[in-house]
Amino acid sequence: MKRILPIVLALSAVFHSRADIEIQKMSPLNAAWPVIFGGYIKHESFWDTRQVVGTSEDQFLLYPEPIVLDSNCEDINAQGQFTSVAIQTRMRFEINGPDIKNARSKGVIEYDFFGKSGITNIIRMRHAHIILNWEKAELLAGQAYHPLYVIGVDPRTISFNTGIPLDTFARDPQVRVTYKPSEHLHLVFCASTQLDSLSDGPIGRSSSYLRNAIIPMLDFRLDTYVGKHRIGAGAHYLRIQPRLKTNTDLKTRESLNSAIAIFYSKLTWDSVDTRTKFIFYQNATDQNIIGGYAVSYVEPTTDTRKYTNLNGVAVWNDTDITKSKSVIPGWFIGFAKNIGANRPIIQSIDTNGTTEKTVYGFGTDIDYIFRIAPRVQWKINNLNFAVEIEYTRAAFGTIDCDGNVINTNPVGNTRILASLFYYL
Repeated sequence: MKRILPIVLALSAVFHSRADIEIQKMSPLNAAWPVIFGGYIKHESFWDTRQVVGTSEDQFLLYPEPIVLDSNCEDINAQGQFTSVAIQTRMRFEINGPDIKNARSKGVIEYDFFGKSGITNIIRMRHAHIILNWEKAELLAGQAYHPLYVIGVDPRTISFNTGIPLDTFARDPQVRVTYKPSEHLHLVFCASTQLDSLSDGPIGRSSSYLRNAIIPMLDFRLDTYVGKHRIGAGAHYLRIQPRLKTNTDLKTRESLNSAIAIFYSKLTWDSVDTRTKFIFYQNATDQNIIGGYAVSYVEPTTDTRKYTNLNGVAVWNDTDITKSKSVIPGWFIGFAKNIGANRPIIQSIDTNGTTEKTVYGFGTDIDYIFRIAPRVQWKINNLNFAVEIEYTRAAFGTIDCDGNVINTNPVGNTRILASLFYYL
């Protein structure tokens, strides 16, 4: 085993899901080594009633494809699909190191086979971070869940999408400090950058917009605990610089500031565990929520531009009925809505006969998304069999000069999903 561990750790460096709470069973690899191993093997089969927008064999479902009519007025996307995958299978190592200046130290490495950048079934780093823990403070440095994705107040869906695109979700390189003045109050401060979940712009998805703005993403979160209950709020700041030069080859420093606010709660009783979250968001493409931003002004001589955010709101609830410890029914229900731009937008610009799109993000032609997903889990020791029926409805339309989506045509998809987890 001592020979195998370095090989596995090396492979993990090769190369938005459910939370770490899924990794329920952890066991020492060797009594002499302070290393804990965990994870699960997951097989999943799913059926869709129409074509969908998703990634990795469409296991990660976002929303249904819009209606596209052929010459006979038949909807090309009105075609179901079925497949089975095991790419969500994951492994996790927790290395409990020595105390450092009165702080308990720990390293975490976690990976799966979900792939990235359109390539499925390759090793992908999920987490790689260091934790230093004092009595009233904790320092985390490395890649981990972004603070807007609140561990413990997260959707427990069987689907790998964990409520996306109705919830904020990303794993980012970060430095995070958690201050715990009491057991009832925790304060979180975080500075982070982008790696896998990226902002959109003139050259497509890229981390360069954030890098060129120089300032990292900044987050603050406040968590309060009363008995088994938890209530909190958070704020997020993002600054991007979409371009370094104009179309007239002049240097530009144009930028855009965006914000996200979240309010959330987790209420726990003997037989019910329910989690609720409200989100106001601007340009949250890197957090995997529909929307983005657009050009609002173009100086005709220099091509210098101003930008405006596309705003949105989202709310969801996820509940488990925990009266039985072996058979656990539950549901997810959520809604996200585009509420327009701060200023009138310019959708495209014609330059020397070439049309340049100037609305950036994803799902910018969607007015709202609604999702409801009842589920049931059957747990037997390390085995967990789960079934979920996920209905997602998206209202596609045309974005107008105010950033609102009008003349909508709603489209729905129903996914029947069956999963088998074996926890290691």
